[in-house]
Amino acid sequence: MIKVLHFSDIHLGSGLSHGRTNPKTGFNTRLEDFVKCLSLCIDSAIEEEVDIVLFGGDAFPNSTPPPYIQEAFATQFRRLSNLNIPTVLLVGNHDQHSHINGGVSLSIYRTLKVPNFIVADTLKTHKILTKNGYVQVITLPWLTRSSLLTKSKTEGLSLEQIDNLLIETLEPALESEIRKLNSNDPTILLAHLMVDRARFGTEKFLAVGRGFTIPISLLMRSEFNYVALGHVHKHQNLNPKNNPPIIYPGSIERVDFSEEKEQKGYVLLIIKKGQTSWNFFPLPARPFITIKANVSQSTNPQKTLIDTIRKKPIKEAIVRLNYQVRSEQLELIDISSIHEILKHSHSYTICPEILSEISRIRLPELGFGKSLDPIEALKTYLKDKNDIKDITDELLEAAHQLLKEKNEIIETD
Repeated sequence: MIKVLHFSDIHLGSGLSHGRTNPKTGFNTRLEDFVKCLSLCIDSAIEEEVDIVLFGGDAFPNSTPPPYIQEAFATQFRRLSNLNIPTVLLVGNHDQHSHINGGVSLSIYRTLKVPNFIVADTLKTHKILTKNGYVQVITLPWLTRSSLLTKSKTEGLSLEQIDNLLIETLEPALESEIRKLNSNDPTILLAHLMVDRARFGTEKFLAVGRGFTIPISLLMRSEFNYVALGHVHKHQNLNPKNNPPIIYPGSIERVDFSEEKEQKGYVLLIIKKGQTSWNFFPLPARPFITIKANVSQSTNPQKTLIDTIRKKPIKEAIVRLNYQVRSEQLELIDISSIHEILKHSHSYTICPEILSEISRIRLPELGFGKSLDPIEALKTYLKDKNDIKDITDELLEAAHQLLKEKNEIIETD
């Protein structure tokens, strides 16, 4: 029996704009959120006495994180090395330097020869001895067109043709690794990629032009006991039949509001002969909450706005308040009292949308293709204008006078 902890997409150092400086530590509170969730993953690996830890890539937002963020990452992973728990660090797209091949942000662990650490930046099979026997881990890091194909092979081809050629190149390379496997030892494919069946999050857009989508048929192999994926931030099982399980654990913390409704966590799995069981364990990620309110038709926009905010569990959450309001209502909203209520959140932004009269008024009688006498058209427009109701008669009289003068000019001509 082999016990494995699988997690991915730490992105340590992301989302700092949503935090603030902790006066006790001097660090950004969002960095502390990410470190907390990473620490809980490592805690679980130690408490569960796992045989191996698999990290699916994207340690940081980019390949050159500041030293203090690198130190926070190393402090947590060192705990695994100290306990002789084999750990595979896969290279993701954010770990790669744009001009250099390899995992720049993670290669230091290979250079220093950290015990029990494998930095995986190539397609390769690693036979790893754990306390309960050998595990075969095929590593498939983030691949780009340039990493598989030369410029001469792609010249003159469309993007679709290039992607097809990439798959044709990758398939035999992966098949070659599979043929090297020992059927008596459990096998895991650890890959950082996009699969065509996945429900994508923000990562699909972050990587546009730098990678390609893998057909799931390439991963559904009987030789694999488990397929451990990274890159997509939304947790999901791409093969409900679990033959083998093809799992994105998702990221460990919310990066921005696009992940507001996603649960964050890690996966623990047990591989026995001919059987793999796995469970997803959620992490206490910082909640993101969007509050929407339309007060443009309210007679008391201040009360409507406050009532809407109070319905939401904003305490210690990252909040954005989006509300629609008419320009003449702005003086009815006491923004200082809104700030007072929102101060109980972790951080917040207020985004008012001022509705213009042009966009608000929609009269079917004045629609395209309608033919109305000018005075009748003006009457139709004015009947719902309560704010100038007192001068309606004067406006109509002025319109009559203008039309009369126009007709007199035409007759003179």
